[in-house]
Amino acid sequence: MKRIGLIVLAGAAGVAGAGYTNVALNAEVSLVAGGVNGAALSTLTDGVFRPRSTQWQNGTVWWNGTTPTMQIDLGGVFNIGGAILQGDDNDAYRILYRNMDTGAFETMWDVPNYDNFGGGMQTRPNPDDDTEVFLLGQNFLTDAVRVVAVSGDNAYSVSEVQLFVIPAPASIGLLLGLAAVRRRR
Repeated sequence: MKRIGLIVLAGAAGVAGAGYTNVALNAEVSLVAGGVNGAALSTLTDGVFRPRSTQWQNGTVWWNGTTPTMQIDLGGVFNIGGAILQGDDNDAYRILYRNMDTGAFETMWDVPNYDNFGGGMQTRPNPDDDTEVFLLGQNFLTDAVRVVAVSGDNAYSVSEVQLFVIPAPASIGLLLGLAAVRRRR
């Protein structure tokens, strides 16, 4: 993967500081199905990651089974192009977005199991870098997303969900150009 400035050219990831806006920051989180334990739901959007490999019930929202569904209301309509999720390592999750045309919740990102990266809490897409954003490959116009567990050991936990509006490619080039000009001064 070749990096230029703050952007990863492989199309799979970018850096949160590259002009990306986390529209989930401090957004309202509610439980729409099932039950959860542990930390307050608001911690899912507080911008704080647990230290890598933190025990799955330490400072996280945790539950058993795949019924619990948490909804993040964004407080407006946004064009989401990237995401980060920190969850228990040996489980897979799904982020669903509300389709503005149909009102149905549809898959935005199938967040993979990260069992080979160590135990406890692991950030996706990059356990070593909480600022690396998974670029979704397309934008999703929505006002709300849901987080659900898909598979794993039946003991799930999530500590952070971030959703990003990604600047258009011309804007990214402009940002990189401005950064280069600032470095020359």
